[in-house]
Amino acid sequence: MTRRRAADDRGAAAIILVLLTPVFFALAGLVLDGGRAITARQGAADVAEQAARAGVNALDVSALRASGVDVVDPETARAAACRYVSIADPEDGCAVTVDGARVRVTVTTRTSTVLLGLIGIDSFHAAGSATATPVRGVLTEEGP
Repeated sequence: MTRRRAADDRGAAAIILVLLTPVFFALAGLVLDGGRAITARQGAADVAEQAARAGVNALDVSALRASGVDVVDPETARAAACRYVSIADPEDGCAVTVDGARVRVTVTTRTSTVLLGLIGIDSFHAAGSATATPVRGVLTEEGP
């Protein structure tokens, strides 16, 4: 006759594995999709920087010649910046503000998830902003 052990732990590893599997998938999803979120935010910032540069090229030439002050034409700057964003990624959103000679562009994007979709998070939004100002000529200690 065999004696039964006081604490039979057969099958405990299987139960622990079953209970921890969703936790491991959630952590893997956070790592993978978190990296995708960081990449999406950096990509939006990169597009915003280039769009701001495209928008700041819309100088009001008549105001520049009359006063010597850099003034950006707001409508042309908005159109140029958003045109750049739509070419870079047609699904991105574009918001442009013009303050004198400063052009600020905010780009919003939507990125789908890989593993977090298993728990109902199908996508996330990322945004990036950049500001550009016009620069004329090369300045040295001796002047332009």
